[in-house]
Amino acid sequence: MKTILVLLTSLILSFDAFGFEIYALGTSNTNCKNAGQTYTNTLNKLLSQEKINATVINAGVDGDKPHWMMSRLEQGLKAYPDVRIVIFEPGPNEKNKKLSLEPTEVVLAYLQKINMASVYVSHSRIQTNEEAQEMANKYGAFYYGHWNKNVPTDKEHRQYDDGGAGHMTAKGCQLWAQNMFPLLIQVIKEKNLR
Repeated sequence: MKTILVLLTSLILSFDAFGFEIYALGTSNTNCKNAGQTYTNTLNKLLSQEKINATVINAGVDGDKPHWMMSRLEQGLKAYPDVRIVIFEPGPNEKNKKLSLEPTEVVLAYLQKINMASVYVSHSRIQTNEEAQEMANKYGAFYYGHWNKNVPTDKEHRQYDDGGAGHMTAKGCQLWAQNMFPLLIQVIKEKNLR
C-alpha cells in the first residue's frame, strides 16, 4: 500500500511539475529577427519569475504569411499536445489585406472551435485597432493590440532594417514581452491554467 501511495504521489508531482505550453505562432516579429528569440525567451523568464509552470514555444517564422499559418498551427498542436494558449501574430508580410485577413480569420475560427485560449496580435499595416478588436471579439480571442504597441521607434528599440523602423531590437522584443505579460497572466487566470 505504501508503495502505491509513493507511486501515486510521484505521478501527481511529476504531472504538476510539467505545467503547460503556450504556442507563439507568428512571423519574424514573434521570432525577433536578428535579435535572437528575445520575445519568447523573455516571456519564459517572466513566467518563471512568477512561478508559473509554463513554457512559451517560439513558432515565429521569418517571412511567413497567414495562409501558411493554419497548417503550421495544426502541426504545432500535434507536436506540442500540452498547448493551452496560442499567441497569434499574423504579421504584415501579406500586403493584400483580403489575402491577409481571410486566413487570419480561419486560424482564429479554428482556435475558437477547439476551445483554445488565444491572444490575437495585429499589425497597423493590415488593420486598425478597432477592426482588430472586433475580429478578436468575433472569435472569442483576447486582443493585445498592434505588435509594436508602446515600443518606441528609436534605434535602441528598432532595427531600421526595412526602410522604416523595421523589426525590433533585442531591447524592443524584451519590452514587447513585458507589455504582453499582464495580458498573458489575465488569460492564465481566466482559463484557470495556473
